[in-house]
Amino acid sequence: MKLKVDAHLWCLGTYAERYVPGGYYEDMKLEEKLEAFSKIDGLTGLVVFYPTEPLPSDPDKLLKLLENYNLKVSVMEPEVWSDRKYRDGAFSSTDSKIRKEAIKRLKESIDLGKALKAESVLLWPAHDGFDYPFQCDYSLAWQNFVETVREIGEYDRTVKIAIEAKSKDPRQKQLISDTGKALAFINDVGLDNIGCALDVGHALMAGESLAESLMLIDMHKKLFQIHLNDNYKDADPDMVLGTVNFWEILEFFYFLNKTDYQSWSTIDIISSRDDRFKTLELAVKMTWQMKELADKLSMRSDEIDSNLKGYRFADNMNIITDMLFK
Repeated sequence: MKLKVDAHLWCLGTYAERYVPGGYYEDMKLEEKLEAFSKIDGLTGLVVFYPTEPLPSDPDKLLKLLENYNLKVSVMEPEVWSDRKYRDGAFSSTDSKIRKEAIKRLKESIDLGKALKAESVLLWPAHDGFDYPFQCDYSLAWQNFVETVREIGEYDRTVKIAIEAKSKDPRQKQLISDTGKALAFINDVGLDNIGCALDVGHALMAGESLAESLMLIDMHKKLFQIHLNDNYKDADPDMVLGTVNFWEILEFFYFLNKTDYQSWSTIDIISSRDDRFKTLELAVKMTWQMKELADKLSMRSDEIDSNLKGYRFADNMNIITDMLFK
């Protein structure tokens, strides 16, 4: 795999939340955020949200602006969750008008992404789910969801659309709640350009094995995006990668080295109380260090893989700990 690291401007956001609606920080100007990005070694891409800042009404102007900071557009993320109209779902809603509005926004993002040379477009179905029993017609919701995403995917089959699974938040139950359901959904849509965005934090929260989910997606050739963060497996606070689940994330990178993944790995963190810049810088550094450790382990992949085939966990941990800690 080739590691390319990008991030979104929310990493330097105000971090407004329900307990502190005004956020923990004052907002930064766009140029200040881009300047901060440019100072972080190993960070070369910017996720562009649509239609929020940096509002790319002029793609050429945006590309020239980013060139000044040695940045390129990595992926597009259409925003289909902050408006209250999406409260019952953007893609699975029984209201055809809402679905059409979501389709329109995704198509606009696809066009803009091509103009900005983005590698893929994210589709996060934030409100497509339910909270209570007897609240949702499950088969109808799934059918609406499949048909809506199929129309989006058919709009331009040269553009990759990455579906992001999450078990909960903002809904108590999401329709695409884990990697298995994401792959089942993609199979139902039936288009080559519809794939997965594997969010490490979401997979952890869903109780998945990161490496197993990674390889399952890769076996189906559906790995379009990777989002990097960490958590305690009970919520999605978007913590710095590798600060909590070190061993599982190291295994994830070891197996990632076995793939031919060439696209972006996105720093997807929130630093409500710590210094925003230092935390983003640390997250980028930790990502590259995880890759370096995995590269080190790959030097003895013949032995490690042989032990995997024989289920020899202790032998592998002896090899790995000796390599890392001696």
